[in-house]
Order: sequence, then C-alpha cells, then structure tokens
Amino acid sequence: DMDAEYFKKSWESCCFGGFLFGREAVRHMVKSGRGTLLFTGASASLRGRANFGAFNSAKAGLRTLAQAMAKEYGPKGIHVGHVVIDGAIAGDKIMRHLPELAKKLGEDGMINLEGIVESYVHLYRQSAGAWTFELDLRTSIEKW
Repeated sequence: DMDAEYFKKSWESCCFGGFLFGREAVRHMVKSGRGTLLFTGASASLRGRANFGAFNSAKAGLRTLAQAMAKEYGPKGIHVGHVVIDGAIAGDKIMRHLPELAKKLGEDGMINLEGIVESYVHLYRQSAGAWTFELDLRTSIEKW
C-alpha cells in the first residue's frame, strides 16, 4: 500500500542521484585517465525486505548502475566500487533520531565510522591490477 510519490522520491534520491553524481564525477576523471568513484549501498542493495520496496529497489538500482559504470570506465583507468553498509552506523544521526535503537544495539552492534573510513581509503589506494568492486561492511555480531 505504498504511495507512488514516496517510491519515486526514494528512487530519485538513491538511484537517479547516484547517476547524476557519477556522471559528473567521471567526466572529470576521464580527462586525467584515473580516479576512484565509490557508491554507498546497503543490505537492501542485495535483497528485498517487506515494507521497504522503495528503498530496496532504489539501492539495487544504484548497485547495478555502479556495476555498469565499473565495466564502462574501468578500462579508462577509473576505479568504480560499491560498498554495502550492512547495519546501523554509530554516528550523530542514529544518536539524535533513534536513541532507543542505538542503546539497544550498543557500541558493538553498530558499524563504527573509523572502520568505514579505513575501508574507503583502502579501496581508493588499490592498484588497477587488483581492484575491488564490492565490499560488505558489518559488525562482527551482525546477523546476515
């Protein structure tokens, strides 16, 4: 019983927004013959969940867009990757808007920001001979 406008806005934000950002980024990177473009996904990129159809389909669309861009721009020296963030991120947003959930999950149940940054930097620094397309990040106790 989802509202069509809600579905459209979710797709525009996640998938179409990723397209616009990616298109503009690679326009500049192609000129230099190198660059890194990393898209952030979620577990919804890989599997659907009841009552999350808009988000699931938008994130799945972003993932396949990233795959297409990786295949198109990889040969031009641009590393395109997709990072699946599988869980809540320990940051200000969850603490402000969902404090009960943050308390329930606890520090060990949320992905820490430093770990996310380390992973993105690792992807950025990879040599073209061994590029990662997709990386899943989750806590050690996440049920998947």
